[in-house]
Amino acid sequence: MKTALIIVGSARSGSTLLSKAIGGHSKCFTLGEINRFNDEINNPETHCGCAEKLKDCDFWNNILVDLEMIKNSKIRGDGSPFQLYILKQLTKKNKIFKLFFTVFFKISYRDASVNNEIENTLTLYNSIFEHTNSDVLIDSSKGLFRALVLASRSKEKNINIKFIQLTRDGRGVLNSGLKSSYNVKHKDGITRKYEGIKNKRPSKIINSWLKINMRNFIILKLFYRSKTNFVRYEDFTSESAKILTDIYTSVNLDFEINALNLGENENHILGGNASRINAKKIKKQDDAWLENLDKEILNKFNRRAKWFNQLMGYK
Repeated sequence: MKTALIIVGSARSGSTLLSKAIGGHSKCFTLGEINRFNDEINNPETHCGCAEKLKDCDFWNNILVDLEMIKNSKIRGDGSPFQLYILKQLTKKNKIFKLFFTVFFKISYRDASVNNEIENTLTLYNSIFEHTNSDVLIDSSKGLFRALVLASRSKEKNINIKFIQLTRDGRGVLNSGLKSSYNVKHKDGITRKYEGIKNKRPSKIINSWLKINMRNFIILKLFYRSKTNFVRYEDFTSESAKILTDIYTSVNLDFEINALNLGENENHILGGNASRINAKKIKKQDDAWLENLDKEILNKFNRRAKWFNQLMGYK
């Protein structure tokens, strides 16, 4: 049975870099944030992890053909939509009770509003398994509820789903989240600057980091411990071989040293940050937040989330 490893956690926790490294194994392939599939394939400016514009990437064009999708369209050849959006439907107030039974009792999630999206996601997984001859796919979409719903239905497509709960020091997440721009080095050798979201509120980033990580740890530790690798981003960057070995062991693979050579392993990551293209090696976490976060913002973080950060082992 093939395996899909879904990385869950908060934004800016390093999922793109971790997934890129795991995908360096000869039997693994990393998808990136595949929940953004529809938005990405319809954006002419989207870049694949291989540094080509997505519309020019042979790999993704072959996948679209396999799925009978018209190039740069959300419409399949048979006229029906091929959507992968799931999360918004799951968390509607009148649907939450179904999610409760899936999360806590592992009952297969079935609802007309998302059945097609679940089917489509698992179909996409199998298409990529076939095209890449991989045993393991890495999906860094991060949403826990989406991951658990897919896991509840995955055996229908002969796929085993496991999880990686990725945590990063909340102060590092806050520092990263406040950045308003980023650079990408493209295949033509030119580095271009892209604008991110400006004027983001620190309190929103802090609250999101705290809520997501608290919820994930409670659910995964209590109900899915045997299917979950718990990884701290800082441990991954400082002890990369050990962390990757543990992850590979969980999916019955041996460690391959080439996984550490990010610059030599072409990938086709969809979504995620600029490291999917730029990262050539795994750099140790540099604690840039110490210099970049002013005292007022740090005090705001400490008042709200210091206790949980310390619980995760961050001093």
